This record gives sequence, C-alpha cells and structure tokens, in this order.
Amino acid sequence: MGTLKAFVFSLDSFVAFVLTVAALYSLLFFATVPSAYYSSLMQANYLAKDTLLTLATTVVGEDDPLCSEGQTYLACVIEDGVAARNYIGSDISLGEYHGSALVPSQFGYKLEVMDYDETSGGEIDYYNGEWVEVYNTADDDPSANKKQYHKLKAAAHALYFGYDNAPAGAEESPLHYMTCRGDYTICNWPEPFIYYYDYDNEDNWAIIGDAYAYVVRLTVYT
Repeated sequence: MGTLKAFVFSLDSFVAFVLTVAALYSLLFFATVPSAYYSSLMQANYLAKDTLLTLATTVVGEDDPLCSEGQTYLACVIEDGVAARNYIGSDISLGEYHGSALVPSQFGYKLEVMDYDETSGGEIDYYNGEWVEVYNTADDDPSANKKQYHKLKAAAHALYFGYDNAPAGAEESPLHYMTCRGDYTICNWPEPFIYYYDYDNEDNWAIIGDAYAYVVRLTVYT
C-alpha cells in the first residue's frame, strides 16, 4: 500500500513538473517571437526617418531630369512618382540594387500625404482627413524594390512646409518670413483684422507669397 502511494505521488509530481516546464516554455516562446524581427524592424524605421530627412533637406541642383532646380527632393517626389522611384529606391534597369538608393531593394516603400477637408468657411478641417497614396513600389513594375508587404513594416512622418512662390524679399530671412527691413515689409498687422481668404491676394503675391504644407508618411516594409 505504501509503495502504491509513493508511485502515485511521484507520478503526480512528474506531471506537475512537465506542465510547469511547458507553461514556462510557452511564455518564453511567445515573449521572444517579436525579437526575431526587432533588428529588421528598427532598420526599416531608421530607413524611413533618414530618407524623409534627406529628401526634405536636399535641394535640387541644375539640369536635374525629373525635378525643378531649387525645390527640395521631397517636394519633387510628392509631385512625381517616377522621381520617387529614382531618388528613393532603384529602377529595374539599374539592376536589383543601386548604390545611390536610399531604400535598398530588399525593402518596399510607400509614400503618402495627408489630405484634409475644408470647412464651409474655407478653413482646414484638421479633424477630417485621409492619407492619399503618392507612390508605392507594389504598384510600380519598373521599380526594383520589393512589391508586397509580408513580414514587417515601419513608418516615419514629417511636416513639410514650403512655398510655390516665395514672397519677394524673403531671401533676407532664411525662414522666408517678412521682417521690418528691406523693400517688402509688414511691420504691423493690418487693421481692421483681415482673414487670409479675404485679402487682396492677386495684387500682393510679392508680399504674401504662396505657401503650402504637407504631412508626409513614408512606410518601409518587407
């Protein structure tokens, strides 16, 4: 009888031990699954952030085949998907990888801008907007970059501001705002208060310029 009790106790302990080990192994397995892709995920995130920063801070030089001289490359790729292919990734005619590609061919990428609605008064409705796709390697056969998202993706965002037509005299300020010096000055706010859309824009382009702003998202995936 004593031997039978000892056997049952040993079996019960063995089963409990096996269940404990299985539970610990399962917790460890599920906790470490994301870490297998962590380095690749960080690489995709760095690629997205560095690419946006590079495009936003690099100005197009002379005789560029796709972009206008003086604009940034970010403004150019937002306007032209072909420029996005050539200045961000690789063209298929250049082979599977090109040294100048900001995003290597083993990654795909998607460029989007936020499109905001306008209120009845002509103001921007910041609460209602949607992402509009500008370019995606998945839809561009000549691109040498990856075509479909399979495993991971990371995105970076940027607020991009610029001028279609900069105000005259703006070269006096590196930030293109008007000062109380130079030929074109706005030292005091006009009285009575005038809303922008009621202002005499056509006769005053030299002073106010024509500004734009984009919220840009670049998603890198593999």
